[in-house]
Amino acid sequence: MDIEEANEWIGSLRRFGIKPGLERVLQVLERLSNPQDGLVFYHVAGTNGKGSVCAMLTRILQACGTRVGVYTSPGLSGFNGRMVIDNEPISDIDFAKYAVLVKDAQNDLVMTDPLTEFEVLTIMALLYFRDAKVDTVVWETGLGGRFDATNVVRPSVTAITNVSYDHVEILGPRLTDIAFDKAGIVKPGIPIVTAADGEAYRIIEQVATEVSAPVIRVGRDVSMVATGSDHFMQHGAYRGLYRDAGHVLVSLYGQHQLKNAAVALAMFETQHPHLDVSSWRKAVDALASVVWPMRFEVLEGENGPIVIDGAHNPDAAAKLAMALDDFASLHSSPRNWRMLIGVLGDKDVRPMLQIMLPRADEVIVCRPNHIRGGDPETVGQMVRELSPDLPVTVISDVEEATREATKNARALVIWGSLYMVEDARKAISKLGLNYRI
Repeated sequence: MDIEEANEWIGSLRRFGIKPGLERVLQVLERLSNPQDGLVFYHVAGTNGKGSVCAMLTRILQACGTRVGVYTSPGLSGFNGRMVIDNEPISDIDFAKYAVLVKDAQNDLVMTDPLTEFEVLTIMALLYFRDAKVDTVVWETGLGGRFDATNVVRPSVTAITNVSYDHVEILGPRLTDIAFDKAGIVKPGIPIVTAADGEAYRIIEQVATEVSAPVIRVGRDVSMVATGSDHFMQHGAYRGLYRDAGHVLVSLYGQHQLKNAAVALAMFETQHPHLDVSSWRKAVDALASVVWPMRFEVLEGENGPIVIDGAHNPDAAAKLAMALDDFASLHSSPRNWRMLIGVLGDKDVRPMLQIMLPRADEVIVCRPNHIRGGDPETVGQMVRELSPDLPVTVISDVEEATREATKNARALVIWGSLYMVEDARKAISKLGLNYRI
């Protein structure tokens, strides 16, 4: 099997959809001698922000001399970009090799309930990290927590960034249902860091108490407060478990990223309670060099800024809207943005549009290149209903829509499905607009 055949096989598993449950994964891992055993995991769940926390954690650990494997979804560079060691995606040769191992193990077991795409990738990542002998694995959940394929590991520390409404058709209709599912990653005696609040926090705390897992709550046990900002950085002050940092620079934009930074530092502190002053400063300073594509990523267009953000649920849209307002004030940018939007068909897009459209002066709608891509005509009609005076154009193809959106745009924001914004980002790169402000 070569890389093309591996991608074709794994892509074909998408037809099985999302099948929560750990039995299939555990069966195959047992067949492959349980590659997860012996690895050190930082396990991160949450509705939003988990990718940012993983990016921050990775830089913190690297700054302290740790060899880090990172598993995220989705990632840049296709499937390869989901499993990375020291900033380098898995090679095509290794990717194909581990795909064969997983496929053969499944065939040997004569499984009547085949693995899903995400489950295969998760097992491959475990094999890759084991063989590479990484020091630490930053491990992001795919969906939920309790029955997510990533929940087959025993972590050293866990985190639930926050809880809001998303994937309700799988996780349940109530916020407490979603919180309970995400709290499934909590393990007996293992510290759990969370920035969740309200009834979601109470569910997480209850689950943690039942299994004697220490809870570190952002805002109570640790905190990060904003102290200022400039064109490139947010400034904050961190109060930690064992040590503080009066001056922290955070490169990721948006006030919510300060909470994410607090989660990442708290997770790190739980595993390094006796860190020397020099190493602690390296860890804190690492937050100034974090790059996390497609999360309020700012590109310089010919006529103005282009913001790319994978905001794909109402909570993420609210955070994006706030960040756009802050950005406009700081950079003297227009407050009304041309918007390129593409969402998956199973998302509740109306509340996202209600949040974002007041900041739009024009909208272009496209269809994400994914089996679950939402109908752009339907989204376009919804835009017209919510904002009758707003110009709306439907261009189904992402690349064509991106090309149109970037024409003479004084301020452009591309948001929605991560699958769509990644394709739009690639299209922008072809136009030569791929450097950060």
